[in-house]
Amino acid sequence: MTAAELSLQQSSIIESIRESDISINFLELGILPGKEIKLLKKAPFGGPMAFLIEENIIALRQQEAIMINLKS
Repeated sequence: MTAAELSLQQSSIIESIRESDISINFLELGILPGKEIKLLKKAPFGGPMAFLIEENIIALRQQEAIMINLKS
């Protein structure tokens, strides 16, 4: 399961970040394995998604959220 597949208000634990050119940016933003992630809002038509990670709200594109693997 990935962060893009979360339902509204659903939370899960980050298991890993898929390797890519922007994976270092995730780490700099505090998107790290072992942290809880919760989907707060989702724009229609595949738009951005707002996630709560610790006390930070982070908006990600759906293509970026797919790169965050969650524990089942």
